[in-house]
Amino acid sequence: MDLAYLRSVLKYIITTALSIGLAVFLLYHLIGSFTTEVETAPITFTTQEQAQDYDAYIFRGAYLLYTSPGEAGTINHLREDGEKVAVGEEICQVYAGSASDEDAHALQEIDRKLERLYNSNLKENVNYSDTQLIDAAINNTYYTLLARMASGSAGYAMAKSDDLIAAMNQRLIITRHVDSFDAQIAQLEKERASLVSGTGTVAETVMADRSGYYYADIDGFEGIFNADKLSNMTLNEYDKLISSAADMSLQRSKTGGYNCGKIITEYNWYLTCRITTEESRAYTEGYTYTVIFPYNSDTRIAMILDRMILQADDDRVVLVFRTNIIPEHFSFLRRQSVQVVTSTYEGYKVPLSAVRMLGGKQGVYILEGYVVKFREIEPLREIEGYFICRENDGSAENVGKLALYDRIIISGKNLYVGKIIS
Repeated sequence: MDLAYLRSVLKYIITTALSIGLAVFLLYHLIGSFTTEVETAPITFTTQEQAQDYDAYIFRGAYLLYTSPGEAGTINHLREDGEKVAVGEEICQVYAGSASDEDAHALQEIDRKLERLYNSNLKENVNYSDTQLIDAAINNTYYTLLARMASGSAGYAMAKSDDLIAAMNQRLIITRHVDSFDAQIAQLEKERASLVSGTGTVAETVMADRSGYYYADIDGFEGIFNADKLSNMTLNEYDKLISSAADMSLQRSKTGGYNCGKIITEYNWYLTCRITTEESRAYTEGYTYTVIFPYNSDTRIAMILDRMILQADDDRVVLVFRTNIIPEHFSFLRRQSVQVVTSTYEGYKVPLSAVRMLGGKQGVYILEGYVVKFREIEPLREIEGYFICRENDGSAENVGKLALYDRIIISGKNLYVGKIIS
């Protein structure tokens, strides 16, 4: 057999196979370099908060107002809840009449309806672009109401039922079913004025003997959750305090007068939360924290951590927050769940699925024009499938790092730096 011939044939076969393989390799990468199977998303700046949920108690300084001793008459409140009053100003009027008990009940019902409608109108600083926020508030209030009814907290459930109706009314405004509830409010105010004028003569006018903020209702905890008690309180005293029942005897004075509201005499009010010693390490006295009140339409209030109540033989700590901010139509329900924001992260929101490692650096592929490029990232925190990454300030040391307006490639195959996307 001619070995030289066989070698030439084998060489030809190997050369041909290599040529075909090289052609296929080049064709594959040439086609791959022009693929359009990528999905991009613009970089967005986001703020994410880490918050802790607590059961909290509100402490305020209050002075109770009473009518003169004698039979109860129809009480007409002249001031709105939260309105600032000065010494000597008229607070309420007491009307004498044979039907005073019936009229008082009717006035109370009208006042409750008015309060519900006041809360149903959207506040001037609230701007809902869709129903997501209000639906979440309705859902939260509804299930909280069910849970409290199941636990036997009938009074709390009654108060929350009005909040639920107000939230559902707000949804009607947001979805453009109604413009506002001003007409209904005007009608009820007219009925109230007519009822008050027909109850008889004014037997007494109660005046403010000190300045502060007026509230028509009392909850029986004015003497229990009083701000003055926080000064030298111990953990044991706090435990006893929060397990106390409302003092309903406050509806009458010691001399036989009837309660007609209260004046909050201090600008500051306090919020307390009982936590563990381990949890307390995340807090620093004197720092300002954002406290979120879910039962008050997620109202956010900046509060200073005034002090911590602790003792050596106990692994619990009571946080005492202080503020002088009083939002409009804010419910000062003594016990309510709150969220305390312990940390805030600001930066670019990057999906974890888009993150790659290249040359020992963590980053993402972006599309610049038609060309794939790599941008390094610096994650600050991982939250629900995303990285919060440090913002690029445009300095020289941040060249080559992810920047605002970059378009991240969040899905695609065979990606590499320099790849052209048609």
